[in-house]
Amino acid sequence: MMTINVSRAKAKFLEVIRRAEDSKNTIIEKKGVPVAAVLPYDEYINLTRIRNYLAMRRICQITKKAGVTAQDILEESRRQLETRSDKKQQ
Repeated sequence: MMTINVSRAKAKFLEVIRRAEDSKNTIIEKKGVPVAAVLPYDEYINLTRIRNYLAMRRICQITKKAGVTAQDILEESRRQLETRSDKKQQ
């Protein structure tokens, strides 16, 4: 992993992109503080999937603790959609 400052990243942008194409991450710093990361797109997609999975697990835990079932959510969603549809038709 390479760390560079914003000015150098701007000057060497194509190099930073090529590093990502070669599956190498680059950390970009501003005044010595990391502010961004350039990483391969596949890695970004995997991180996004993991984040979404963890969010869904938290939602499942919360709804389970509250005693809400998937069927309850489905029925409420349908009810709300029908209400919106009825209002648009009026």
